[in-house]
Amino acid sequence: MTEFLRKINKTDIRNIIAVIGVIGSFVLLYFMIIKPIPTENKDTLNLSIGFVFGGLISGIAGYYFGSSKGESKPKEE
Repeated sequence: MTEFLRKINKTDIRNIIAVIGVIGSFVLLYFMIIKPIPTENKDTLNLSIGFVFGGLISGIAGYYFGSSKGESKPKEE
């Protein structure tokens, strides 16, 4: 395991986070479909799920795929 962690680079981290985010979204959606949600908890659940995927996942994706991606390129003089 430690050998794998030494060989991992920034591109691999982007790919792993993207896969975890997509799979996690589909798993959460699957559980929301198969398990009935009580009516009194529906708004709270939708708000908390929206916060997690709207804030956390977009923040991570924005960091790895956004403007900081260009910082790793060598600068031309």
